[in-house]
Amino acid sequence: MFESIVRSLILASLLSCFAAAQPAPRVQYDAEFFPNAQHDPAVPTPAKLIGEDNGNGYHAATHAQIETCFRAWANHPRVKLIEYAKSHEGRTLFYVVITSPANQQKLDAIKSDIAKLADPRNVAAAEIDRIINQTPAPAWFSYNIHGDETSGADAAIQFAYHLIAATDDATVKLLDNHIICIDPCMNPDGRDRHLMQMRENRSTGVSLDDQALLATGYWPGGRMNHYLFDMNRDWIFATQPETRGRVREAGAWHPLLFVDAHEMGPQDTYLMSPPREAINPNYPKNRGAWNRLFQKDHAAAFDRNGWRHYAGEWNDNWYPGYSDAWASFRGAVGILYEQAHAGEDGIKLENGTTMPFRRAVHQQLTSSVANLETFAKNSRELMKQFAAERAENVSGEAKFAKRVWAIVPTANSARLNRLLETLNAHGVEVYRVENAAKFDGKDRLGVSFSGRELPAGTLIVPNRQPEAPLTSALLEFDTPFSEEILTAERREILRTGGSKIYDTTAWNLGMFFDVELLELSGAVSVDGLKRVGSGEITDPAAEAASPNEPTVGFVIDGASDDSVILAAKLMERDVKVRSAQRDFQFDGKSFSRGSIVIVNDDNQNVADFAKIVKEIAPAAVGINSGLGEKGEDPTDPVDLGGEHFRLLQKPRIAVVGRDPFEAYSFGSTWHAIDHILGIRASYIDASNLTAADLRRYNVVVLPDSRGMASIASVREDLKTWVQQGGTLIAFGDTAAELTGKDEKSKVSNVTMYGDALDKLADFEVQILREFEARNQKIDPTQIAAHTLPTTVKYFWGSLPEREKLDAEELKRRNDWQRTFNPQGAIVAARADDRHWLTFGCGEYVPVLINGRVPLMAGEGIDAPLRLGVYRAQPTPATAPTSTPATTQSSEKKDEPKPSTWARTPGGYELRLRMSGLLWPEAADRLANTAHVTRESHGRGQIILFAVTPTFRAATLGPQRVFLNALVHGPGCGAGSVIP
Repeated sequence: MFESIVRSLILASLLSCFAAAQPAPRVQYDAEFFPNAQHDPAVPTPAKLIGEDNGNGYHAATHAQIETCFRAWANHPRVKLIEYAKSHEGRTLFYVVITSPANQQKLDAIKSDIAKLADPRNVAAAEIDRIINQTPAPAWFSYNIHGDETSGADAAIQFAYHLIAATDDATVKLLDNHIICIDPCMNPDGRDRHLMQMRENRSTGVSLDDQALLATGYWPGGRMNHYLFDMNRDWIFATQPETRGRVREAGAWHPLLFVDAHEMGPQDTYLMSPPREAINPNYPKNRGAWNRLFQKDHAAAFDRNGWRHYAGEWNDNWYPGYSDAWASFRGAVGILYEQAHAGEDGIKLENGTTMPFRRAVHQQLTSSVANLETFAKNSRELMKQFAAERAENVSGEAKFAKRVWAIVPTANSARLNRLLETLNAHGVEVYRVENAAKFDGKDRLGVSFSGRELPAGTLIVPNRQPEAPLTSALLEFDTPFSEEILTAERREILRTGGSKIYDTTAWNLGMFFDVELLELSGAVSVDGLKRVGSGEITDPAAEAASPNEPTVGFVIDGASDDSVILAAKLMERDVKVRSAQRDFQFDGKSFSRGSIVIVNDDNQNVADFAKIVKEIAPAAVGINSGLGEKGEDPTDPVDLGGEHFRLLQKPRIAVVGRDPFEAYSFGSTWHAIDHILGIRASYIDASNLTAADLRRYNVVVLPDSRGMASIASVREDLKTWVQQGGTLIAFGDTAAELTGKDEKSKVSNVTMYGDALDKLADFEVQILREFEARNQKIDPTQIAAHTLPTTVKYFWGSLPEREKLDAEELKRRNDWQRTFNPQGAIVAARADDRHWLTFGCGEYVPVLINGRVPLMAGEGIDAPLRLGVYRAQPTPATAPTSTPATTQSSEKKDEPKPSTWARTPGGYELRLRMSGLLWPEAADRLANTAHVTRESHGRGQIILFAVTPTFRAATLGPQRVFLNALVHGPGCGAGSVIP
């Protein structure tokens, strides 16, 4: 009896413990996704394939589970599965084409017919009519480009299942007349990273708190891909493999509808198209009307369920690099969804109700179905409009039919090929001019020219071509804002301090890639010109490469970005390389400063030295003499054994990441080192920096931090490390934190503009001194005089002293100007032509600015890049004879003129803005500030960038400066150590 009681008590206790450990009941949402629908039982359901009722099992499907479903359905006669890319982590990206079995048998013919509509040149009118009336119309549905916006991909599973398995007549007819492409998971690496974080933070109980880790994740979250790129900004740059595959596949189908499903904040409701202003003026006409038509049906579907929704508000359509924007320029009706994020189980809302995850899936699914139904009702009209738009694009009557751009040949073949490859990927046609010719037009600084001769090999991009709207959006120098938009934006800034513009206001590919792009005046015929494809720009150095083993060594010309990349790869193999600080000539061949010289004598201890050079740099030019035949300065000969050929040190790089550093800045830096340089680096957790042994590295990179970083705990360690020979590189707000007025706390001697208000005159003198150094005009007779000069000219001029302002007024003005910091504008930064950081740069570099970190470089600090380019003022036309002489200006032409906080030298004007929105107040403050600084500290150096130079892996000019800092820096700017 007693034993029985004990056993019962023990069993009860165990059962009690077991019950306490069980998960709490989950949030229920039992609404049917497809009520009354009949599905073929031979098609396995999502629940059967992945073990849960997708959405009703409360856990979002992993990429592997998504792939399991679609591969299980891939052999169905309505389905074709197409793999289009591998993610950085090796996951397969794919889409499915769903249509009738009969259409599946002739997909290639259907795609070929649609291509004829897309390029109607040489296609008969009767053929166009046949295609419009008989060819199935394509639509593209895409989901989960942001990995932590999960509900869309789960909806895609249900959407595809229904289209594959539904047996009703309406679905059968729909699939007879349409091609439905579904890309269920555009960011598998980010999605799985997010779901891993959810699993790590899952509890036995239900969590509905939108602030909990279960809902938010942790740094860097799952939004971005492996290298932390926002791929919904990558469409125009196509830097990531996921994007390149999608651009190719979606572009080939020319979909008439393109849906992009997202999520937004958990306390929001549901955003649908159309967007609000600002809307890019290059969109094909009637997009607004189509968006409103789709919205009407979309809203009705939500209203039937009693779900709240809205359109526009914060969503503009100015930047062309979003998924739906890119597709719209290519001819689709682009539609964006934004579902409120529902977390893992669901989210408790402010009104006391709950948004279950399964309902979020349901709302995404309802949106896709509603848009598909609207598309099916209007697909013939959309086909007709698409054909008409494309015919207009290639005619002389299109909106910008007379626009033409010229791409000037450059020795930087790597950069030119990058631009050509990107344009080709988007279907933009580029042609080559075989003979030199003269043109009128304007350059990137907005300066007009007449009769400028462009050399043979110049590339011509006409806007009169099938992809005219996208071509114009990518290449026009300045997309103009209307007065209404500017008024609304300025009002928003003054009322709230914020911006109504959602993304950067400038993105011109020629400027981002820093290739000389000209906008020509009037139409230019491309008849008879050869179209140029990707990879067809050859490196001039390759033709000069020596096939024999030279007696002195090899040279890789520094004009190309490849030079710094190859230098890094050679040093990875322990080959010793030198960096040329000046232009030079060896063996009758000319080479640019920044060229990499691999000397036989330096590499006596490297086995198979010449073989390694030829393997890594087959275009390297062999040299048999180190005697410099000609230098740019006759007083400064450039011979191989002299000071101008510096031995570089193998970079040992550490990049600091995780909180509090910005994920985008860290990710693009990581990508540049991994995929551009292709060398090893260490990536250090910021929380471990205090315990890190920095002696292992000779380069440390601190990414931007949006003002959140704090290096106080390692300040002294960084100072000591730099003084012992380290190269410290910092971006943005992290760079700003290294500066300051306090001698004890600051690491860098660079000053922020706001901290230099009482010393602006000193900084102005430094800027005028830099100008004088590059623009000397010497009169030898004055130097040879034996008498004292009657006057001494000071380069800062003799203008009356500017009004003296007290500190309070100066601060007030700075705060006012800072209010108008740009959202993202491209400005010209003049390059120091003698500095090693500007190897591979032209006279100026287009840089993207946000204005948060205006750097001030005074005496003793290098400013390789400063904002603004000097241009000689145009000579004024001769005044009419009737004009009295007293009306002529009494200003002396050679006197400096007041311009922003630093005067512009007499006879010159400062050109600053290249593209995007830059308010005059911001321009006044930012002009002449340093974009990049470099200073010595002991045996080491500190290099600061005002903005992350690797922005979206597309700002190739600033990126070259950063790569120079990594590769040339330890040898050119920091003391080396003899091993």
